[in-house]
Amino acid sequence: RPDYYRYLPSYKIGSNLQNEVLDAMRADVNKTQINWAGLYDINRNSVASIQNANGIAGNTVTGKRSRYIVEDRIINTKRLNFNSVFNTSVGNHLEITGGVSFQSQINNYYKEVNDLLGGQFYVDLNQFAERVTTNDPSSNQNDLLNPNRILYKGDKFGYDYDITIRKAASWLQGVFKFKKFDFFIAGEVSNTQFWRTGRVQNGLFPNNSLGQSSVNNFNNYAVKGGFTYKIDGRNYFYVNAAMLTRAPLFDNVYISPRTRDLIQDNTTNEEIKTVEGGYVLNAPKIKIRLSGYYTSFENQMNVLTFYHDDYRNFVNYGLTNIDKLHFGGEFGIEAKLVKNVTMNAAASVGRYYFNSRQEATVTLDNDASILNKDLIFSQNYRVPGTPQNAYSFGLSYRSPKFWFVSLSANYSDNMWLDFNPIRRTYGAVEGLDVNKPTELALREGILAQTKLDAQYTVDFFGGWSYKLPKHFLGFNKSTFLVFNAGINNLLNNQNIISGGFEQLRFDYADKNINKFPPKLFYAYGLNYFTSVTFRF
Repeated sequence: RPDYYRYLPSYKIGSNLQNEVLDAMRADVNKTQINWAGLYDINRNSVASIQNANGIAGNTVTGKRSRYIVEDRIINTKRLNFNSVFNTSVGNHLEITGGVSFQSQINNYYKEVNDLLGGQFYVDLNQFAERVTTNDPSSNQNDLLNPNRILYKGDKFGYDYDITIRKAASWLQGVFKFKKFDFFIAGEVSNTQFWRTGRVQNGLFPNNSLGQSSVNNFNNYAVKGGFTYKIDGRNYFYVNAAMLTRAPLFDNVYISPRTRDLIQDNTTNEEIKTVEGGYVLNAPKIKIRLSGYYTSFENQMNVLTFYHDDYRNFVNYGLTNIDKLHFGGEFGIEAKLVKNVTMNAAASVGRYYFNSRQEATVTLDNDASILNKDLIFSQNYRVPGTPQNAYSFGLSYRSPKFWFVSLSANYSDNMWLDFNPIRRTYGAVEGLDVNKPTELALREGILAQTKLDAQYTVDFFGGWSYKLPKHFLGFNKSTFLVFNAGINNLLNNQNIISGGFEQLRFDYADKNINKFPPKLFYAYGLNYFTSVTFRF
């Protein structure tokens, strides 16, 4: 990869060498692209003989063995849903709704050879396991039942396993309606089960990879209720609250489902508590909604898999005790300023925090050894991935002659990157003296979370509806041609960072936080679309 950290200027020592690498990348576009020709050359020159190929004693296959291939990572999903709902009224004030549901889903995960890149075959071996010192020569086999399997385009390889998820639930809700107030109360009970079924026997984990694993079983409940007070037919106050548990996601429970069925310790349900309230005005010329919310999440889990430079191996970071706190307010208004002209405005201001110090269990991906147990200094870090302040303002004009235009401006701020947990541990700041200003500043820089700059866009949208003649193409009802066009990011702002993440690496020796800069994703500049629709 051209963005592999060892190729980037930030990895080089000394500003002169960094500038040389940067200048070379700017001068030659090929240095910022994958060198496909180089991959083809390596494969064409890699002549090898595979002994006992396809598990057949004495069978030797000789040819151009691909060292690099293009692979497809495939998820095939089969899903069955069943729902049954009933409704009934009791008197003039009570409506009862209830139901049962059942979902069954099987995901089949596997890899497939897409392109041999100039070679004649590929071998189904675990290249990373080959680096592990072991007394078992078959530990590098992805499938012990088909050792040394020769692969061609379209063949499955690597991992191959199913995840089966089943959930059954029943729920009941009562809605009480009166002249000045309404309220509701509802409850749900559910059961979620999931398990792994391995289709291949992995050489590193022969006893934990093939066949069905034990079943992970979670019983859950949810209770919610709400109250609405009607001042009159246009003004309302409301408050809603809920308390529920939720089963963890299977990919946050299994440590490395590609190779084995081992799970994190102390898997448990997530607990959620939430309350919201607000005011609604619904009048002919103006609509307003003002609301506030407070939500807590407890006992969430996560698993990160990455190459750890210090351990010189792939590791699994099993994270538990993830608590989050979300609170904030939202405001929206729609008003008719003059005939055919409407103004829309919205604002959302929130604070989304991690509310605990997470606990990490670090295991080797190749042998499941527990390397370390870390405490992550995650408390009060911001939840990444979404702006915590967002504002929008727009004007639209709708003509009586069946055309309309709208222009909107959007602004967002307080967006944070997903943080690297190994950089927020005691080991990352160990040895720094907080009584020395320079070392204190370095410590604060290591622990600080990466914040993105504020972003803005201006967007345009318009359309026109043309009524076609009567009985057009034999239709006995009105037909229309509808033309639409839109321009997003009208000001061509090319500095919009839509997301990214901090690299899962850290320079323990020099504690240089710029050695592994974060990876960022940028949104498109000006872009547009047009469409024509025939409506009948």
